[in-house]
Amino acid sequence: MSFGKRLTEVRKNKGFSQEDLAKHLGTKSPVIGRYERDEMKPSIDTANKLAEYLEVSLDYLIGN
Repeated sequence: MSFGKRLTEVRKNKGFSQEDLAKHLGTKSPVIGRYERDEMKPSIDTANKLAEYLEVSLDYLIGN
């Protein structure tokens, strides 16, 4: 499973919208959509913030 699919799955399971994640990261929801569609990869710092906010490990999000 790709980073984007994992991100989408966890986000939905936690009940967050793309807008919720975007606000937490200080960005816009289309950026989250690009991550979820695997059109763009976040920086390691951003990926770590996503993992912390979603309460999963960074290893899980990246597929390790």
